[in-house]
Amino acid sequence: MKENQAPLLAPQPPEGGASKSAATPPSGGRGAGPYIAIMQPYFFPYIGYWQLIHAADLFVVGDSVHYIKHGWINRNRILGEGGQPQYFGIEVSHASCNHLISETKRVVSRKQAEYLCRVLKFYYGKAPHYNEAMEVIKPILLDEEPDLTRYLVSGLRTVADYLGITTEFRMLSEVSDRWEYRAPEIISRTCEHFGITDYINPSGAGMGYYDKDAFREMGINLQFLRRDEDIWYRQGKEQAPRPPEGGVAARLEAPPLGGWGACSFVPDLSIIDLMMFCSRDELHDILNRYHFL
Repeated sequence: MKENQAPLLAPQPPEGGASKSAATPPSGGRGAGPYIAIMQPYFFPYIGYWQLIHAADLFVVGDSVHYIKHGWINRNRILGEGGQPQYFGIEVSHASCNHLISETKRVVSRKQAEYLCRVLKFYYGKAPHYNEAMEVIKPILLDEEPDLTRYLVSGLRTVADYLGITTEFRMLSEVSDRWEYRAPEIISRTCEHFGITDYINPSGAGMGYYDKDAFREMGINLQFLRRDEDIWYRQGKEQAPRPPEGGVAARLEAPPLGGWGACSFVPDLSIIDLMMFCSRDELHDILNRYHFL
């Protein structure tokens, strides 16, 4: 996942579905699969989350772990005023790190849901794929399911269908309805439960917590997934032209080619941003732009 979207348990297409063949797995110790990934349910997560689901054959939703406040379970970021990112999310009832995600409820408010729809129309109403995207997004926002896990998983499945992702979804609570173990033990027990030994974890913070040799001793082949640095798409008419090669980080350090008056590209926003500005074919291409470490 991107650096500020923590991996699980750490201290965001053409007809027929998206092909998994575009990003070829490395040969170093990686078997023929199937592959499993585990992650907490997020609210309209950024593209790296969807790449993780897409790369796996089985995606396990981490519902029976502790809720994370000020994280990405109930909010994400969209492109706001002046081309700057702004938070966009739902309200959670009595949010607490002492509660499991599966124990957490959301505040259901039709008025707030309609307000969120108006916010999207204000910022994205002129986006080329606004109408098509809102056919998917609006029913999710208007969903009156009070259980946070069921609400988020329903939204994840709906967006996954739109993206052409065919990965199977399962729940971590199928393995245990309450986890008090450290992350490696949870991963090990989950892999054993589903009979899968190839585990995919997001890069970023995850690479500092998990050691491949330690996982190998547990009989698990650990690989880290990282989205490609050259992912770029046009975010509105006032955006500067596409910058030269060198990765997103390099682009943000220099003025955009259109000058400081033009908005530079903002990476790692909610999948909402990509759905507004990218066609299904473009989404399919971006979904496959990742590699393994």
